[in-house]
Amino acid sequence: MKHIASTFALILILLALRTPAGAVPIFAQRYGFSCSACHTAVPDLNPFGDAFRQRGFQLPNAPRHREFPVALRFQETYVKDLTAAQSRRFNALGVLISTANFGHVGEYSYFARYLLGSEGAAGSLYYAWTQHVQPSSGSFQRIGLFGLPLIANPTQRLDTITAQNAYTYQVGHNSANFATPRLGALFGRRNERQDVELAISFDEYHGAAYGAPAPPSEFAQSFAQPELFASALFTTGGGVKIGVLGLTGARAFRSRVSGASFRDEYSRQGIDAAWSAGRFDVRAQQLWGRDANSDGSGDAVASSGGFITAKYHMTKHSYAGVRYDAAANPLAARDFDFYAVVPATVHSRFVVEYLRPLGFSRTQPVFSSQLLFAVPFEKPPRL
Repeated sequence: MKHIASTFALILILLALRTPAGAVPIFAQRYGFSCSACHTAVPDLNPFGDAFRQRGFQLPNAPRHREFPVALRFQETYVKDLTAAQSRRFNALGVLISTANFGHVGEYSYFARYLLGSEGAAGSLYYAWTQHVQPSSGSFQRIGLFGLPLIANPTQRLDTITAQNAYTYQVGHNSANFATPRLGALFGRRNERQDVELAISFDEYHGAAYGAPAPPSEFAQSFAQPELFASALFTTGGGVKIGVLGLTGARAFRSRVSGASFRDEYSRQGIDAAWSAGRFDVRAQQLWGRDANSDGSGDAVASSGGFITAKYHMTKHSYAGVRYDAAANPLAARDFDFYAVVPATVHSRFVVEYLRPLGFSRTQPVFSSQLLFAVPFEKPPRL
């Protein structure tokens, strides 16, 4: 526990020297506002930043400045306690981001995110979509490679180092989860009262997102039919949100060794809720799933997963939290994720995380830290 105490001492020092968090510099250049207008600690969004994202990255009638539509995000992660699947304590990742609005009133936009590769993985296009947003109603249409809309983001705006088990677990040979970007079309309506969305996917991202690529499995898989995802999240007042979601699809599998093939029809359902008031933020989700034939034997497999996160904002640009994760596919795994985040500089954030497995699992606790920053560093124009 000595390293944990010293790390939190470092956090206190950083809090004393804190500055507002940086953002994707493209938007700060475009509108001339501070990066901290949208972020707590980059890339975590505050309510204004989330509303800005939902409205297609535009502020109607606001003065615009010339922008450079490309930014770089870099993160260096240190893992003190290596697991059996890890071989490096340091893991660097570079991300190129590009976005711009176009159309008569900027109602169209595109967003692209390219991973430069990490731990020997090849570079790959992670997000690449274009969309149309009607700001007055919140209706939008999106086409390309995108993330599924969830109550807590498992990748792009993740507020910790480790993603939620409920979003990343897999069943048998089926790699269907909620964290992998999908290729298809997304339709929905987002405003202050509701967020209702429908996704139709024909394929998914196949690269290595944040580390060394996993060895190829015996079975190659593909979408046997379009995958459907639907979600609805409603704001009920008092900072409370409640919602439901569902995912259904079928995948085809072919053995690279014998050539044998089979098909797995799967479904996932879930409920979610969130509450925020003052410095506190709580959100939770519970998922249930069923695979008709995930391993080729013809036996149905049930799965489940869930999490609850409680987060406290020490200041406007820093926070600490704890997350309880659980997943069963069908073997069960549970853990606590303790973390704290501070903006080390105006364009960066520093994260410390302590992942503590529960029960009789042989998995050891893992202590990690991460420094993340975005460039260019120039200040936004003064109004």
